[in-house]
Amino acid sequence: MIESKLEKIASDENGTYTIEDYKLSFTDGSRSPETYHIVTFEYRESEIRIVVQNGFIETARVIVTLSTYTRPIEFEIDCISPFENLFLRRKTRFKVKCKNKNFKHFLENKALSIFDNVMESENYNPRFYTQEENSNNQIVIEFHLGFENWTDIFNEITTFLKLIIDELNSDNRFTSNKIYKETN
Repeated sequence: MIESKLEKIASDENGTYTIEDYKLSFTDGSRSPETYHIVTFEYRESEIRIVVQNGFIETARVIVTLSTYTRPIEFEIDCISPFENLFLRRKTRFKVKCKNKNFKHFLENKALSIFDNVMESENYNPRFYTQEENSNNQIVIEFHLGFENWTDIFNEITTFLKLIIDELNSDNRFTSNKIYKETN
């Protein structure tokens, strides 16, 4: 099932899909098979890499290596658990940290709304952050696969990342916050 979903994303985006199998060895001599499903494709000269790890650990990690002409904005998005949200009663389960007010407004009001349906029905708790690795600016999304329809989330993630890359390549960061909010 995951193979067909990731193969479709790779073919839709003119990317590649590979599977890597490993045996994870523990100190007591036991072993656990690990499978990595990897999809890699480009969007506006930025590389998007989806890595799904099945085996002892069930996680997914999406890494976007931004192109050299894309000027990054540091941000971090954490997720409030459904249990916490019972007490907090927030409209959204996302907590956005970003110094650029226009980009923060964009994230809160446009980009993250892509996940609204999934957040209401699933225990999807992603973590988004930016980092610099080997002089490359990256956006990273990490989440566990402990919810029922986890194979369906990758279309939303791809759309979300394309919106982020488009926004980072726009000149909106130089617009005043008041004008930005009025036009967006």
